[in-house]
Amino acid sequence: MKIGAHVSTIGGLHKSVDRALESGCESIQIFAANPNSWISRPIDPKIAKKFKRRIELSNLSPVVIHTQYLLNLASPNEENYAKTMYALRDAVCRANFINAQYVVTHIGSHKGEGFESSLERIRNAVTSAIAEDDNNTMILLENTSGSGNTIGSSFEELSNILNTMPELNERIGICLDTAHLWGAGYDVSSEDGINQLIAQFDEMIGLNRLKILHLNDSMLERNSKVDRHENIGKGKIGIEAFRVIVNHPSLQNIHGIVETPYINNEPRADVELLKNLRS
Repeated sequence: MKIGAHVSTIGGLHKSVDRALESGCESIQIFAANPNSWISRPIDPKIAKKFKRRIELSNLSPVVIHTQYLLNLASPNEENYAKTMYALRDAVCRANFINAQYVVTHIGSHKGEGFESSLERIRNAVTSAIAEDDNNTMILLENTSGSGNTIGSSFEELSNILNTMPELNERIGICLDTAHLWGAGYDVSSEDGINQLIAQFDEMIGLNRLKILHLNDSMLERNSKVDRHENIGKGKIGIEAFRVIVNHPSLQNIHGIVETPYINNEPRADVELLKNLRS
């Protein structure tokens, strides 16, 4: 399993490549737009060129974009939904502009309207973003910890969403977050639990649809329904679980991305720890 991290783009998109390399990353995830705003400045073509050149020289792969936190693919609010559809399309366009392979997005919340009522909105948002893309960028739907009315905390919900757009099997995949799995009640702290989880995912969705693993420990107990990332080995999941995950034969083609709190303003410590856990 390749190990990378989410890194800052402060000072320019191209600076993220330097930070990733300095932290020992083998892959990279970034925000290509302000994660807390609907307003996103265009990427300067000169900066995009620098970024792509540095990626080529670095061998960092894959390049992953994470969408803004504001997106809600299931929103029943028309204004928010329209902004979400635009932002997801924009993220795919930005991915194409900088040669990113994946766009990871949170699915959102049905706001009390019910899961079934949200399926058509999710499908429309995703298919609309893909329809305007002539490249092979994949949208990856990320699981959640299950707080409130958020969608995607169970493999059943993720499977039902994917089943609404079978024609896009090659363009839509899944990103699983270990802290979110833990918060949703899945046992990712033991070898048996991890084996059962992988078998269940493969049966319900298919391991071929899993492209990215967000490797995060959790501050809280299992089934808390809350998302609180912790540094690897310092949370409730524990370091031995991550040893199992990074060495699991079924996950060797999956890319691991660290999203833990920075130590000394960089992800180096957790990246190196996970790399050292690999057999």
